[in-house]
Amino acid sequence: MPSSALLLPIALPLVAAGVIAALGAAGLEVGRLVSAGAAWAAVASILALWLPVRSTQELILGQMGFGSGFDLRLDAVGFAFGLMVSVPAAVVLTLQKRSWQEAALATLALGASMAAVEAGGVVLTAIAGGAAATAVVLVLDTEDPRARRPSWAMLLAGWLALAWAGTILQVRGGTAVYSAVPVSSITWQVASLLAVAALLASGLLPWRSWPSQVWSRPSLRAAGIALATLYPLGFYILVRLYDMGDGRYPLPAFDGVLSVLGLAVALVAALRAQGATTRREFFGEVVPVFGGYALMSLALGTPLGLSAALVALATTAALAAAVALLPDRASIASLAVVAAAVGIPPSLAFGSRVLGIEATFEAGDFLGLIGLGGTLVWVLMMVAGARAAGLPAGRGRPVAETSPAVALGIAVATLVAGPALALFQASFANPAAAEVMPSAGSLGGSLQSVATVSTVLPAVALFVPLLIIGSAAYLASGSSSQRAEARPPVLAPVAPRALAGWREAVAAARVPEQYRTILNLRELEAAASGGRPVLWLAALVALAFAVTR
Repeated sequence: MPSSALLLPIALPLVAAGVIAALGAAGLEVGRLVSAGAAWAAVASILALWLPVRSTQELILGQMGFGSGFDLRLDAVGFAFGLMVSVPAAVVLTLQKRSWQEAALATLALGASMAAVEAGGVVLTAIAGGAAATAVVLVLDTEDPRARRPSWAMLLAGWLALAWAGTILQVRGGTAVYSAVPVSSITWQVASLLAVAALLASGLLPWRSWPSQVWSRPSLRAAGIALATLYPLGFYILVRLYDMGDGRYPLPAFDGVLSVLGLAVALVAALRAQGATTRREFFGEVVPVFGGYALMSLALGTPLGLSAALVALATTAALAAAVALLPDRASIASLAVVAAAVGIPPSLAFGSRVLGIEATFEAGDFLGLIGLGGTLVWVLMMVAGARAAGLPAGRGRPVAETSPAVALGIAVATLVAGPALALFQASFANPAAAEVMPSAGSLGGSLQSVATVSTVLPAVALFVPLLIIGSAAYLASGSSSQRAEARPPVLAPVAPRALAGWREAVAAARVPEQYRTILNLRELEAAASGGRPVLWLAALVALAFAVTR
């Protein structure tokens, strides 16, 4: 296949967005059909590009200025993250009914996100990621302008930080291309800037940030697209940081700080989950808990940790699509998603968490204590899942945007996929880890077992009996979907409430009257988010010019 085919996963959604907008303006509502077709075509193109050759492919399209290349690159990392973005986006675009405006913007967000993943360097990833964040904010505002949404300024701050880091690398090292950045250019200051950009991009913060907030909206159409197109990108930056640093972060303390932060994100989200008052609130904490586990494992600096994080992120992408399709009522589908989310054996979530905690123990010293904390978070999520079965559903949702049968299928698929953990890791996660870590060749095992430094996890021999026992226990219980009695939280979330109070106090601070006309960020954001698309095109052109001159 020619190298120009690397444009397909990006161009197909972008062209589809233009077609949807043109036909929609003419009065033809074909948004759902065209957007779903473009999303699945993007998935097919990624598979067709990677699977036959399984080697890095590049496309050089020229220069953006000052040495920044307009290069595309598809390797094992791009393949893994491309599927994490495109597959859940395709599922929700296919099954949820949208207006043509929402469909066009959602498809545009998908194309921009795919461009961020396929970008060959930091600068192009920053520009494409900023475009994806902008499109997501517009999708949320178009769906319901009164509902709560992420701050556009906060989302864009991460991508501006990434553009700043790319500019520094361009000036100091002569290039910001992932595969060519000199290792000496990745100082702890530059790495810190890249890490901040990643944390802001994915909302990996130890309080209730946007990945949790979007689930409180009356409709979840835009929430599913936001999680599919934006959430994996912060982790993508952290994985590429390994690529630029020759398989490691600049300081050992860097690994510990990020791992502790990941544990804090998961712990605070688990506390909120076990204190939820509705099932919708519980489901809103599923993605942050998975993201915290993934960050904890990814930042360990070991091949096993990175591989476990990629498995966890793939599971997160699947469950985000399932939650977006769930109706707000008691059903077998909601119970299955709860079971998949808390990581009961022998699910894929169970396997990824076992590997992640094992990776902390193998890393040794202080990092082993992080694994103990991860075990505590897991117990809290089990408690939260048990409570969620007895909670009221939450907000009602239109039937047109739900698909309980598909949500049930996705949840069951992750539950029964545990025995295939070794196969999934060997074919999906390990190649991506080997792409950025030279030491990842130490990852062993077979299609039936996962080999670590200290032990061998027999995935098939151990998980298949667990699956049989679990299925038999479920059938013997009568498989009732009746709501049980809700139980009180085990731990009152005092720390999250105190943190929320501190944040409210900061937010309540006011600029003196004489300066409000020039420092009113809320009015600036409202004007920007309510502007025409031409404003965003001009802003992106200005950003591209600023970081390449």
